[in-house]
Amino acid sequence: MATTMAAPGVAANAGSTRFSRSPMRLGILGATAVAAVVLSVLAHFHPILPGDVEVTQEVQRVHAAWFQALLDPFNRLGFPPMVDVVYGAVTLLVFLRGRRWAAASCAVAGLGAAALNFLTKAVVARPRPPADLVLVQHMIANSSFPAGHVLNYSTFAGFLAYLAWVRLAPSWRRTALVTMLALTIALMGLARIASGEHWTSDVLGGYLFGSLWLAATIHFYRWGEQRLVRQ
Repeated sequence: MATTMAAPGVAANAGSTRFSRSPMRLGILGATAVAAVVLSVLAHFHPILPGDVEVTQEVQRVHAAWFQALLDPFNRLGFPPMVDVVYGAVTLLVFLRGRRWAAASCAVAGLGAAALNFLTKAVVARPRPPADLVLVQHMIANSSFPAGHVLNYSTFAGFLAYLAWVRLAPSWRRTALVTMLALTIALMGLARIASGEHWTSDVLGGYLFGSLWLAATIHFYRWGEQRLVRQ
């Protein structure tokens, strides 16, 4: 069956509307925010948390060529100018397909995540993993917490997955697309650990803050859809 766009107001959106207003959603967001704050405080006072070194060393013991080839593109993606080109191109493609508010929301996802990453790094000010404990591919001067690649990508790709889920009609193509995006989000975190440029706790922080900004982006998108697009 060909993949089609779901009409506004169909069940695909109705279910997400009910969930977005549910106490469960608020509870999940609250727990995520608390976890992000607690982990930030721990990372600020403790350059290395339990499990950080051990997990990195275990991941770096995998020397298979396919493993490195799989993760290397994710490590490259998060650095400018590639991240700007890729995210900008995807946003432009969404705009050219006539989804202008969705494109604006993609921009909010990318730019907002970058700003949140910058501010959190400045506040936490955690040193990067030292080369005498793990293999570090690139020495980076700024703060290690949170993992910026992970925060940015989980927000941006997560919002694309949300768009696919609510705008496309149910089909195996929609399921495959959302699954692929979720898998790449997971691989981004693994790539940052394998590079030795972030601890596991940095990556977890990236997922936590990325989830929070993703929720904010989805709220922004739904607000515009309801008040600006459908009037």
